[in-house]
Amino acid sequence: MKDILENRSKSLEKRPMQMTESVTRDAQTMARTIVKTFGVGLGVKEIIHRLASALKISDRQAKSIYYGEPITITAQLFMRMLAVYQANLGRLQKKAEHEAAVYRALNDEWESKWGNSFCGGELLSLDADFSQESCTSG
Repeated sequence: MKDILENRSKSLEKRPMQMTESVTRDAQTMARTIVKTFGVGLGVKEIIHRLASALKISDRQAKSIYYGEPITITAQLFMRMLAVYQANLGRLQKKAEHEAAVYRALNDEWESKWGNSFCGGELLSLDADFSQESCTSG
């Protein structure tokens, strides 16, 4: 996920901004990525309001950007969006790293507790003398 976001960020930074439609599309993409860091379960009004607060613009402008409506996006606003977007990429990266660390810790705990006591989706009796071969041969 991190690589995808970084590649998208790099492509947005290097893309020539010659057409209004491409600027609007890039702004919408960045806005939707920024919104992903707000969490799940938020209503549209709350999402628009938080986006407007983050970008220091009106709710109406934020709504237009979020939905990709034609709107004049100044260079200053676009640069502010890019800064917020990059900051959110950093947050998403830290979140992904944390989730990976939690997953690794849980996986290590599982392995240390259960080891190879599962065979074919079934829990083998820990008291029985099953060899690892019986698990793989069958």
